[in-house]
Amino acid sequence: MSVEMIQAGLLKFVNDEILGGGTVGLDDEVVLDGTVDSLGVARLLGFIETEFSLQVPPEDVTIENFRTIATMAGFLHQQVGAEPVQ
Repeated sequence: MSVEMIQAGLLKFVNDEILGGGTVGLDDEVVLDGTVDSLGVARLLGFIETEFSLQVPPEDVTIENFRTIATMAGFLHQQVGAEPVQ
């Protein structure tokens, strides 16, 4: 899965489900500015697990990994690529 596909999925989920039709861009600070609060992060983690079949360990839920949609997508792309083939 490409990083662009991950970005598109995250953008759609955050804009439609968390913001209720709002608009956030790839490089907008979504956690630090309060766009996505702690409940939103929990919902986002559920979406990531369902959409990308990836569980994010609590120690990886950091500002560095979840600062923007672009950083989230980059982090998730690395994680998906690191998953063993089954």
